Formats: sequence, C-alpha cells, structure tokens
Amino acid sequence: MNELKSLLAINAPTENLAEAVRCSAATPIVRDLLRRAAPDLSDIPQTTYTLYRQFEHTGERRNYERVYFARRTMLTRAVFEMLLGDDAMRDVVHDLLWSICEETSWVLPAHEEQGPEYWDLKPSPRQKPFGAHTALTREPDSIDLFCAETGASLAETVYLVGDRLAPEVVQRVRQEVARRIFKPYLAYGSKHWWYRGALNWNGVCNGSIALAFLRLERDEQTLAEAMEQVLEGFEAYIATGFEADGGSIEGIGYWNYGLLYYVTVAELLRERTAGALDLLAAPRLRDIARYPLAAALSPGRYLNFGDAEEVTSLSPGIVRRLATRTGVTDLQGLANPPQLPQGRGVPTAKLAIVMRDAAWWDGQQSPFPAAARQDVHLPASGVVRLVAQTADGRPVALAAKAGHNDGHHSHTDIAVFIYHVDGESLLCDPGRGKYSKDYFRQARYENIFCNSFGHGVPVIGGQLQAPGPEFGGCQQYHGTIVTYSTGPDEKTVAIDFHHAYNLPGLCLARRTLRLNAQNGEVMLEDLFDFDGAALPIEEAFVTWFPVQITGATAQIIGERSALSMTITEPATATFTVASLAEACRANERDGVLTRLAVALPAGTRRFRLHLSPR
Repeated sequence: MNELKSLLAINAPTENLAEAVRCSAATPIVRDLLRRAAPDLSDIPQTTYTLYRQFEHTGERRNYERVYFARRTMLTRAVFEMLLGDDAMRDVVHDLLWSICEETSWVLPAHEEQGPEYWDLKPSPRQKPFGAHTALTREPDSIDLFCAETGASLAETVYLVGDRLAPEVVQRVRQEVARRIFKPYLAYGSKHWWYRGALNWNGVCNGSIALAFLRLERDEQTLAEAMEQVLEGFEAYIATGFEADGGSIEGIGYWNYGLLYYVTVAELLRERTAGALDLLAAPRLRDIARYPLAAALSPGRYLNFGDAEEVTSLSPGIVRRLATRTGVTDLQGLANPPQLPQGRGVPTAKLAIVMRDAAWWDGQQSPFPAAARQDVHLPASGVVRLVAQTADGRPVALAAKAGHNDGHHSHTDIAVFIYHVDGESLLCDPGRGKYSKDYFRQARYENIFCNSFGHGVPVIGGQLQAPGPEFGGCQQYHGTIVTYSTGPDEKTVAIDFHHAYNLPGLCLARRTLRLNAQNGEVMLEDLFDFDGAALPIEEAFVTWFPVQITGATAQIIGERSALSMTITEPATATFTVASLAEACRANERDGVLTRLAVALPAGTRRFRLHLSPR
C-alpha cells in the first residue's frame, strides 16, 4: 500500500488529453459521428419509473436503456464540442450532468439483482409480484457496468472542462460519484461477483472505477487503497478473462469492451507513476492483443460464436494504443473508424473512450492485415480458422469451434463452423438473440439463437446439445480438436463433439472438415458410433441468405458469391428447408435465418457433404 501510495504521488507529467483531442486528425471524424448520434441537445429525455420497471414486468430492456444511453451520448457530444471551443455548450453540459445526477439509480434495471444486502437474504426475495426489497429501496450498494461507466464519464467531464463549469455542479458530480461508486467500492466492491470475474465485467467495472478515482480522488491514502483493490481485480481479469492462448470465449465484441478501460487506466497509471507501473508491458498482453487477428473473417467481420456479433467495430483509439504498446502492430489494421450503434453497444455513450478515439487515433484506416488472412489454431479457446481462395482468387475463411458449452455468453454450438467467402458468411453462426430477462435466466436455452437447433450442428436421438449447469462451471459438455493440419493443397480440422450431448449411448461424434486451399471447396464428414443401436440423426446448417434446394443439392445465393452443397453420403438423403423468420422477429434480428436439415436414414453412421463456392 505504501509503495503504491508513493508511486501515485510522483508528480509525473500526464497526457494533456484535451489538447490531444483538439490537435488530432481524427477529431473531425469523431465530431461528425457524435453530431449524427446526438443531433439535438435541447431536449433531455426522461428516465421515468415506468420505463425503469418495464424490465421487471415484461422483460423488455431497450426502452429504458434507449433513454439512459441517449443522455450519456448527449453528454459526450456536448463536452466534445466544448473542448473544441463552443462555449454555448456550457449550460448544456450543466443540465446533462445535473440530470444524470438526479437519476434514482445508475444501475440498469436488468442488473439490479446484486448488492451485499440482496446477496445475504435467504431465501432470495426474487418473487412475483416484485417485493419491497429492491435496489431502489436502499442506499446505493451495487455497481454494474453502466453505473461504473457513468462515474467514469462524469469524472472525465470534470477533469476536462470542470474549470469552466459552475462549482456547484462540479461539487454535485463529486458527491454523487462518491455516494454511488467510491463508498460502495471501498466498502464491499471486492464482494461483487464481477470483481475477480473471468469476463468483460471485471475490466469494465474495475477500470471505469479506477479512472473515476484517478480523476476525482484528492486523498492520497484513499486513492492508493482504491487502486490496490483495482489492481487485484485487474490481475484476475488478465489471468482468467482470456484463455491461455489469449483468446476470448466471450467473442470479439466483449474482448473490445473489457479492454477499453483496462488500456485507458493502464496508460494513465504508467504516466502517473513515471513508467514504474506498466500493465501493458506484461508478455501476456501480446497474446491477448493478437486475438482479433485470429478472429477476423474479412474487414469489419469477425467470428461470432456465442453472443458475439459478426459485424463489429473495434475502438480505433484503444486498439491503436494497444498495438503500439504491445508491439502487435498488425492489430492497427483492424482499427476501423467509429460507427453509429448497430447492435447493443452504444460506444458514443462512453465519453472517456470517445475522447481517446479522437486523441489516440490518427484518422487513417490501415490496410486489412496479412496476419488476419493466415491459418490459426487457438487450442485453449478451441477455435480454428483455415484460409484459402476460390479458383478466381476470392478469399475464403473456414472457421470451426470446439471448446465447451459453459462460460459467459456461450451457446450450445460445439462443432459449428462458418464458411465465409469474399466478405459473406454463406454458412454462418447466427450470433446472439435479444437480450431480455429470459435470455440470461433459465429460459435462455429455449431460444434458438442460444440452443443448437439454430446452429449448424446435428440433432441426435431427438436431443440438442446440453448447456452447462447454471450456464457454466464444469465444462461437462465439450468438444475437442483432434486433428489440425495445414498444407499447400489441403487443410484439415477434426472435432470430437459427442461429449456435447447428454447421451450416454453416443460413443463418437466426429466432424472432419477438409478445405482445398486452391479452390475453396470443402469436404465435410461426420462420423457417429453408438453403444447399441444407432440413434436417429438430423444434420443441420443455417444461413442468412436465400436458399434453393433440389433433392440432395442446395444452393445458397449470396450478394457476391454462391455456395453449392451436395450430399454425397448417404445416397438417399435429401435436404429440407425451414424458415426461422418468427424467431428472428422475436429476437429483433434483421433478415431471415434459414435452416437446412438432412434427416439421415435409420442406422446411418456417416454423413458426407461437398461444399463448392461459385
């Protein structure tokens, strides 16, 4: 503690973030994005009680969250404009700060079931109708992702423009951040489930809180105590939040999210301690920094196993800084210009990160890196990506997943694969469903976007793959990569996945994919063995593109490419097609997912399929 206190007390120069924003070539790009994201700053939307309780009554998250994040996006834009010299934004910033401070809770309704008093209640008060003991009946005692981020945004606002704001507004911010974040974190932050968690929550919560402390805390002893606690959480995040090979089973979006504040705080600590404390110098960070290169399919598109999204924009400022500090310079080629929200994430609501996108990014987009077009095997993550090209030279990526059905944001999708040609996933992983109350509770695996019915894996004996108990913990249901080889002509991966099913009579389920490196064709072979009579098997594949079938042949028609699928064994097997349009509407997904199924004849123990790009 004393050593850390001494290091933090060093009066080392730190980056003039405001000046870096004003001088950056990326600033006009970021300002344009913010003006499109928050075109009107005159009318602050209201976070009403009715909206807040909608999640509890209906399971709907978005209506409250839309207002919640809109306020924070407005604050980001107003502070950004003020930094660039627009003094008319002063009162807008005042009103937005005041309005956010007036919110009854900074914790989202979907995350309110946490806090020491809640944990200690036996039995749990979680019953209908909603009981009297809720987050709103207590003093703030819990911190979720967005409460922590709110504290970071307000603290960074005070740091950047506080000398131009009314002292009473600044003091209100200090009081609310202390009440809602500093006091609960110091009192029992280490009891939160995310504090040493192996997931993005750890990096976001500990990192956002650290940033707020570093910007607002005036007492050296308190700051040292807080940072010691943060560093303990960070240590667990880097050690367990990523696999031994640096991969993230949460996917690329959560890789990006969890590291946003980790990198931000790591750089601020390095400056504050004159380089004595340099978190990004750890060798493990190099493996973690390489993960997006392994997960890339084509520019702006990534492996989307689990709750990940295929179309993802990495934070350009954070990615550039991580690439520079770790020496993984190829990572810079994945730093795309920031985008308006397309999925759940609202990057414009993250004021501290937007400022670093402007300050740390040069406004240029580097070419797609060659390292993202190479074969990859991540054994600990259970992921393989094989690359090839079509006969006319278009890039092909074939990615497959083993791993396990536990873990945060996991689906029951062992042995699923993605066939990606010229920027299109003709055979896909469907990605996430709609985040709602049921999505993260017992009904999660009734959703086809989470269960294996909506993925390209077999149904065996009428059963889908099994989820881990309580959504994770023991890796009971898993797959294993048993073969991985690459050569100039053929590349192969084989996955044993019979342990993904709760079927004692299933002795073997092995999927082998052979990719022709010269023309992009794939031979798929599934082998099955049973302890006793063979169980019925239905093979399945899914796509977002139009499908035409004729007996044993299916054509998937993309916008730039097409895929021909031909069953070569058993000879009598044929395709059937089912539209999953209703599930797509229920999960608010654009487009229609189509499921191609093949019911294998009784007793079949081998299935072969030929894939040919056209």
